[in-house]
Amino acid sequence: MQMILMIGIMFISLIGKPSAITSATAVSRVTRAQLLRAILEHSRYSHDVSKRNLERVDVTYRMDCCASETHLIHPRGGLARDGKLLEIYRDHRTVQKFYQTTCRPEILNKPCPLVDHKFQHVSRCVQKYSYVYAFVRDFNVSESFRLDYIKLKSGCSCELDFTLREDIMEYR
Repeated sequence: MQMILMIGIMFISLIGKPSAITSATAVSRVTRAQLLRAILEHSRYSHDVSKRNLERVDVTYRMDCCASETHLIHPRGGLARDGKLLEIYRDHRTVQKFYQTTCRPEILNKPCPLVDHKFQHVSRCVQKYSYVYAFVRDFNVSESFRLDYIKLKSGCSCELDFTLREDIMEYR
């Protein structure tokens, strides 16, 4: 509420007396530059206006257990869901691009760094995949292009691999 009041006061100071606001012609006399100047001036003092209760401050830090990198790629081919090699459509004006998220090389297939030390020997960072639509055709085949799925790297995940012994699983 205070912020709106401050902008209103600055706006009034730009156009003159408060009674001028009631007429539509007075508002049209204010130039865009004057309005932007009033908004920018307000932003300098907006730190004085409290929008929330500052008694409690929650800070959340997010960390990936297995670090990854996201890149924009433009492949010439890909793998179908059944494992066939596909050619991705491209010409001099059209190149299909995809975002791919890969495990960082120094962490791929290594123990997960944020797992408790008791379980690090059974943990590892693994590459995850997903399927996205692309305009494709079978590789080295002169058929028309079609819309189909291709396999892309989509993230890095920590997996725990427990091997249970049969004698532990037996009921006593």
